[in-house]
Order: sequence, then structure tokens, then C-alpha cells
Amino acid sequence: MRLASAPKLLPRAVRNRRYYRSSLTPATAEGLRRFADALPPEDEFQQPEEYVSPMTGTFGNELRRQAQLAVLAFKTSAGVSADLWLGGFDTHRAHDADHEWLLGALTDSVDFLWDYAEQHGVADRLVVVIGSDFGRTNHYNAEGGKDHWPIGSYVVMEKNQPRTNRVVGETDDLHFAHKINPSTLRRDDANGTIIYPKHFHKALRRYLGIENSPGAQRFPFNNTEDFRFFG
Repeated sequence: MRLASAPKLLPRAVRNRRYYRSSLTPATAEGLRRFADALPPEDEFQQPEEYVSPMTGTFGNELRRQAQLAVLAFKTSAGVSADLWLGGFDTHRAHDADHEWLLGALTDSVDFLWDYAEQHGVADRLVVVIGSDFGRTNHYNAEGGKDHWPIGSYVVMEKNQPRTNRVVGETDDLHFAHKINPSTLRRDDANGTIIYPKHFHKALRRYLGIENSPGAQRFPFNNTEDFRFFG
């Protein structure tokens, strides 16, 4: 409290102090109390999975436990969004062996997330976005790994949506992206553009109704084409 009350704090410290004080309001405290009461006993929490790579060390998967906490936060209104994370995909060595386990762990955890959300009655309120900051090269390096590649993808999942089982965008056989028309969402080498993460996030902000929020305004997408990925 003494540090939070100090004068002449830097802007980030002032903002953090405001967030801290907002967490002490009666309404927020009640939300955290509901969340704490909803937590299962320790023996019902999902335990981390471990994988020992033949070359790169030990990986851990805690996505299932993260999913439990996120779903219970949504159920009790203690939270409205969550960032779940699984590392290890930056495979500069032993790409195939590591990705085989990692992708299996990821898909199993996503299945668990949806099952747990159904169990707690929030599945119809979820928009699940799966993505990464970059992809892997279209060839192996000298150590059987793959390096950074600028072409990636996102998966968006939502219950009872008519646009499911749909793919927007395409690459050639060597994983170079083709241009896509923002209006038709089809390949258009003459008038299209390569889809970048900025296009997806701009469309996602609009879909979620936060494109004019203070946070979005702080980080605008200037000169970015509009892709109607969500209709």
C-alpha cells in the first residue's frame, strides 16, 4: 500500500495502481469469492503431462488445468477472457518427434476444454481461438528441425455456428501464401492480398464487439484491409 500511494509514479505504475484498487471493490471481491468457491478439490484438478524429447529436453502440458480455471472463471463471472498457453513448438531440432507429441497434447486439451465447458454450462458462450505467432519452414535444417516461417494459420471454434468446417486462404505446395480477395475470400492473384495476423485480429475485434474499445484504439490497424471472416 505504501508503494502504491507513492507520488510521481511512472504511467505504468499509475495504471497498475488503478487496477489494484479496482480489485478491492465489493463487487470484484464477491466475484473472486464465487470463483474460489467453485474450484474443485486438489485431486480433481487435471495434472500436468510431461514429455521427454529425444534431443531438446522435457516439455510440460498444463493446458487442461488452465482450461479448468478459465471455464470456472467464466461460469462465476470472475473473468470474460483467458489466454491458455502451450510451449515447445519452436522446434529447431527434432521437429517431427516433438511436434507429434505437442500436437496430440494440444488437440486432446482442446477436446477437454469443450467437454469441461459443456459440463459447466458455458460452452455456448465460448469463442475459442487457436494460433501461434509464426509457422515452421517448408524444409528441415541440418539438425532435423524447422526454423521460423512467416506463414501460419488460426483456428476459430464456436458452438452451433453455420460457418464451421470452412477454410479461408491457401498456399502452394511449398507453403508460400496465395493472395486472397477480402470480399470474396477466394484466391485472387490480381486484386487480393496475403492474409496476415493483422487481418484476422481486425476481423476478430469487430466480431467480438471490441473494435472501438479503449484497448483497441491504443493499437489501431491502420491501412489494413477488411476481411469478413465472420460474415
